[in-house]
Amino acid sequence: MNRERTLWLALGAGTAIAAGILARRGAASAWRYTLAEEPPVNIEDQDPGWPRILAWAAVSGFCVAFARVAGRGVASRVWQRSLGQRPPGY
Repeated sequence: MNRERTLWLALGAGTAIAAGILARRGAASAWRYTLAEEPPVNIEDQDPGWPRILAWAAVSGFCVAFARVAGRGVASRVWQRSLGQRPPGY
């Protein structure tokens, strides 16, 4: 594997992971603010019911997936502006 491809994989993965972590924290904060309760993360300790569990799964999943895609898009634009070419594999 060449150096540019390895660098792109690290940059893309790093931004996607960081964006996902921040999005999950943001979704949890929004859940707390909106419903004045903790999100149903550990269902063994509490019994939030299936509607709340499914709602949390949908909200957090959407936020994390969207943030990861956006993070990779930002990394791609930074790569293009810095090196003047598209990232490897695009």
